[in-house]
Amino acid sequence: MAPTADDLDGYNRSHVYDDGTLVRISIRRTDDDAYPSGWRYTLHYGALTPSPETLDDGTIRRYDNAHEDTKGHECHVAPDPDPRHIEFPGMGELYERFWDDIPKPRSEPSTNGDSHD
Repeated sequence: MAPTADDLDGYNRSHVYDDGTLVRISIRRTDDDAYPSGWRYTLHYGALTPSPETLDDGTIRRYDNAHEDTKGHECHVAPDPDPRHIEFPGMGELYERFWDDIPKPRSEPSTNGDSHD
């Protein structure tokens, strides 16, 4: 069962895999005017060491809204340095899309209040 918005609020995860890749997730609700969606998030899959197959910071795929009030929601996909602008489908659906887009086993927020790996 997919996590709810309440499950995702405050979820932080960082995991390094044996192949030198990592997943870093940070999701939280906010009332900051810089985030009109009500969410501040980064869903990152990348490499510890940048290569020609990654962006300069090691990104392989990342969804974020770091500049939502000026740039909207973005999807960064290596090796293209220019992010794609995406429609924000809601936090739950975007979280599901992220895991569907990367070749790593899905990890879900704990429902017992512990939101860290």
